[in-house]
Amino acid sequence: MTPATVAPVLDGPSPIAGELTALAVGDRRHTERVEAAVDDDDQITVRTAPSVADALPELDDVDCFVGSYPPENGTGLIERVTEGAIDLPIVLLVDEGATVEDGVRSHDWLDWVDRAAAIEDGERLRRRIRSLVERRRLAGLTRGSLAGIELAGDAIAIVAPDGTVQFANRGFAMQFGYSRDDLAGRSWRTLFTDDSVDRLETAAVPTVADGWRWTGSCTGRRNSGVTFPVRVRLGGPEDGGLVFVVEPVDTDAERDADAGDSS
Repeated sequence: MTPATVAPVLDGPSPIAGELTALAVGDRRHTERVEAAVDDDDQITVRTAPSVADALPELDDVDCFVGSYPPENGTGLIERVTEGAIDLPIVLLVDEGATVEDGVRSHDWLDWVDRAAAIEDGERLRRRIRSLVERRRLAGLTRGSLAGIELAGDAIAIVAPDGTVQFANRGFAMQFGYSRDDLAGRSWRTLFTDDSVDRLETAAVPTVADGWRWTGSCTGRRNSGVTFPVRVRLGGPEDGGLVFVVEPVDTDAERDADAGDSS
């Protein structure tokens, strides 16, 4: 079996990861705490504003809001959330004992973290911001981006954090003998032999979770039950989702390559 290799995620572009801008909305005390919490992350830029109204002219490049709960008077953030006027992801720093109201919780892209915990451990806030923005970017892939994946020569599938196939291009579906509709919602584990699933779960997935890409050989399983050797490249965002790029292996060519390596 060809040995696995790992590579940093930053060695290539990703449609769902990368630099992002968070807008901290609130008084000086709140915004300074947010800035301090994410200071060690060079992938997150923090801008500040006392209210949403003050920030409206410069929202084009903002990826998410960071607000307070219970809300500060005059920021306008929570009011705009409950009115459905904000479509950007929002991370709230919540005071101990506070309960986020249903009208706020219903926002499609909302997450929250305990304020004291976020101040003590900035990584908690950074992780929530990155995860929420990356999930939004993944869900918001444009038709053009999906068309690009569809037309790519590689067999590509995007897997949701729960382990089910969210999107597969035609090449990936044909490779495994499924229609694209049948693949949607199916666990990626059904596409590989038990040994390969074990290898991916113990070696590949943790590698991706640590911020690297993984490449190695596995054995795929088609819808018919027939198995076949494949080369897998695995990457993904920090929320637990995965991106599979699968290439069939010419068995004879692989055998010749292995023979050459041993000489």
